[in-house]
Amino acid sequence: MSNLASDKIPGIQRVATTREVVEGLKKLTETWRARLALSFLLRKDKTKRTYVEYLLAMYRGEKVKAPLAARLAYPLFKYYMDKIIREFDVDKDEFLDTIEAPYARKVIANLLKGFKIFGVRVPFTSGAPILVVWDFTYRCNLRCKHCYASAGVNFPEMSVEERLKALDILVDAGVAMLALSGGEPLLGPGFWEVLKRANDYGMYLAMATNATLITDEIAKRLAKNGLVFAQVSLDSPDPKFHDEFRGVPGAWEKAVRGIRNLKKYGILVEVSMVITKKNYRDVPKMLKFVKKELGVDMFMAYNFIPTGRARNIVDWDLTPEERWEVLGYLADELYEGFSAASTAPQYAVVAYKRGLELSGKPMIAGHFYTIDWRSERFGSMLEFLGGCGAGRVYLALEPNGDIYPCVFFRKKIGNILQDDFEELWRNNELLEMLRNRDLLKGECGSCQYKYVCGGCRARAYNYFGDPLAPDPGCIYAKPSWERLLLELSGKVIPAHHPSDSRKLR
Repeated sequence: MSNLASDKIPGIQRVATTREVVEGLKKLTETWRARLALSFLLRKDKTKRTYVEYLLAMYRGEKVKAPLAARLAYPLFKYYMDKIIREFDVDKDEFLDTIEAPYARKVIANLLKGFKIFGVRVPFTSGAPILVVWDFTYRCNLRCKHCYASAGVNFPEMSVEERLKALDILVDAGVAMLALSGGEPLLGPGFWEVLKRANDYGMYLAMATNATLITDEIAKRLAKNGLVFAQVSLDSPDPKFHDEFRGVPGAWEKAVRGIRNLKKYGILVEVSMVITKKNYRDVPKMLKFVKKELGVDMFMAYNFIPTGRARNIVDWDLTPEERWEVLGYLADELYEGFSAASTAPQYAVVAYKRGLELSGKPMIAGHFYTIDWRSERFGSMLEFLGGCGAGRVYLALEPNGDIYPCVFFRKKIGNILQDDFEELWRNNELLEMLRNRDLLKGECGSCQYKYVCGGCRARAYNYFGDPLAPDPGCIYAKPSWERLLLELSGKVIPAHHPSDSRKLR
């Protein structure tokens, strides 16, 4: 494998520039006729479904009880859909397969809402968070060294009724994907009630779990209630390391058993590994283990971020060179056909370079997705999707209803039970700041890849107290990394680090 850290990454090559793509999208979405059409498509009935969701189902040939206005509009909708598919050279059968699941239609409705509210931006901002990661409870049966939520402490949480109300608010706003996390979400009061109602709404359902509590019966019940995807924490192929990092003996063995139970019932499983100095050299061995021994579907390398209990182990953070080495391992796996991803936004750049080296046809690699779209317009699409999605396509929800831009970016912007959720999404000052890459400072602000990557805003905030500061984990931000080393020489977070404002019961 070549040394990605020392190689200069070439500029993104494209036939259609980002500006040309933006202008084309504006013509499609920002005329008065287009805005009128968007308003119609985004109307909802009493089941919280938009007209466009019904129309897409009808386009697939499904028999649905759509509102009369939607049924009357269908011939015109079909005419334009056929035209768009022809002009953009889309495989119609593949498109119809893509929109089979109800959550896929919700995503499309959300994208249209984004064009209606925000217009065409680079990177794109959705009309509501496409994904909300809901830290469902602070309760946990493990005591992980790095836990961003400092789980296991008795902080106040929403009641079951309030959790159901919060879910309704998310659905009303247009959130299509829900990931229940924690703490350990299975320990949260109302978990099964929320899961069932979210499934009834047609949401994409995921959970992040330590899997130690997932027996055969629990896995079966999760599948029955619509869980599609489970992310399971496993930090090493070595049980001893994992158990010590997670704070409980036997955690590795129980997690592996839980993974096998989830797979038995057809739930997609992604193993997540928090990458630190203590285990980054084990990544190749870990990839081999999860593929061959566990047969999981995906692997996620989590960026180390110094928040929660991780503030006590900041000296475990990777150097930029070490991070680039890990991202190189992942990119190799990606192009060999295994879905390997990272929460480090720099992965989009590393994966792009690897694709150029191997075939000249790169993939789009993001936080939660990989798109094997190897077209001439690739570079433009990469900038449009835009790396870090905090506050742009994604939000985090706490057990007490507090809202953050990201689970690792612990700056409260509101509370789902006390504030207008949609108003926060549209107009919150911090979110608008995060959406504007031209505001970035230092190395991130001058980087040619700021629209592709943008740096991890949570790392910038937690290390420097400024969400627009450089991400010191990047090979192109070495001066910031060196400055940080001086501040961290005492192995403590700098004094400007934000404190946890939650109060114990």
